[in-house]
Amino acid sequence: MGLNRLKLILGGLVLLLGLAWLLSLPAGALAALFWPLRRLLLEFTGILAIGLLSVTVMLAARPLQLEAWLGGLDKYYRLHRWLGLAGVAAGALHWLLRVVPPALVELQLLIGPHQGGRSRPLEGTPPDWHRLAAEAGPWAFTLLLLLVGLALWRRFPYRYFFRVHRLMAAVYLLLVFHSVLLLSPSFWAKPVGWLLAPLLLGGSLAAALSLFHRIGHGRKAVGRILALEYHHDGQVLDLSVELSTAWPGHRAGQFAFVAFADGPGPHPFVLTSGWQDDGLLHFSIKGLGDYSRRLPRTLATGQEVNLEGPYGRFTFAGRRRQLWVAAGIGVTPFIARLEELARVGQEEDTDFIYATATPADSFIGHVRSLAERAGVRLHLVITEVEEPLTMARLATLVPDWAERELWFCGPREFGDPLRQELQGRGFAGARFHQELFDMR
Repeated sequence: MGLNRLKLILGGLVLLLGLAWLLSLPAGALAALFWPLRRLLLEFTGILAIGLLSVTVMLAARPLQLEAWLGGLDKYYRLHRWLGLAGVAAGALHWLLRVVPPALVELQLLIGPHQGGRSRPLEGTPPDWHRLAAEAGPWAFTLLLLLVGLALWRRFPYRYFFRVHRLMAAVYLLLVFHSVLLLSPSFWAKPVGWLLAPLLLGGSLAAALSLFHRIGHGRKAVGRILALEYHHDGQVLDLSVELSTAWPGHRAGQFAFVAFADGPGPHPFVLTSGWQDDGLLHFSIKGLGDYSRRLPRTLATGQEVNLEGPYGRFTFAGRRRQLWVAAGIGVTPFIARLEELARVGQEEDTDFIYATATPADSFIGHVRSLAERAGVRLHLVITEVEEPLTMARLATLVPDWAERELWFCGPREFGDPLRQELQGRGFAGARFHQELFDMR
């Protein structure tokens, strides 16, 4: 008999005994335990949901002070997503605890609670406000679920996603109103209140920045499109921007949020050149989603561009012996680094593996030339006509891979298994640097 079947038998027996015990309790015994426990769980899930959502909203405001601590904006946008989903899950449990037990009482499937136990209004607030806060919660949470569903739906066009996503700030403020007025007043003088108060304040300020379009205000610049070149074979748009305002400079591998005139809003794109203090920024944009695929048809030279940045920690810091691995459009930060090394004449012991399915001869020639000038060994892997880049192939191309700092940029379905296999072979996770930005 297999172990899985043994576990099922054990679990089934526990559930059967538990159900038999519940059915044998005297009338009202379970209700006496259930309603006080429900109240505690209502408070806990509500506090958990609004606390997690507060941090989620604060991260959406892109506080630069946290970027280095969290390892880059790509990492804390990943944290933003996880916290948001966790907050929604806690909110869903809170909502179910709120509506399901009373519904069971109405159906006479559960004995109602004794009188009392209702939450008291926050001292000094009008009764109508308390009632309004109670009614606003379910409506705000329902709207939040809808907005989260649209954010997770990949086929929802980015030009609408960006505008709709900003509504989450307004929904969050409604949930703050709901929480402040309905949370037990005694909690504000206790540790949970000391923690929750700054979270609600910080989240509210971040939501206001979003609603008034002030996120990243101190890191914005304006320019115009200087040149456009579209490569049909690789579906890549090369874009050059001439700045008309100050730019703080950037390092190879960083990115900027770019917003074009009449576009939906800022979208992150990797800078494909290092900063040379000449007022020029360059981007290579792959047509991966509905938004980026439309750009070759909608952009024109001379068009105004708004930028915000730079951001990112994919900057090739660390030991001099490095291994770069790029897949597809993930080559862009490496091009910037190659240009930087070729310009300053700094030689490094670096191997660069570039895996691509649709190489353009002119583009590959440019990469080869940059690699030669930078003193970087280039290994080109054409995945449509030769063996894919596996761990075994990587070890063949770069036998001393275990002694290097590894920088990877490309699709997650390629990078994640590579990282896991490397770590399984004893490669330290801190030496594997992966760009995780996945806004849409």
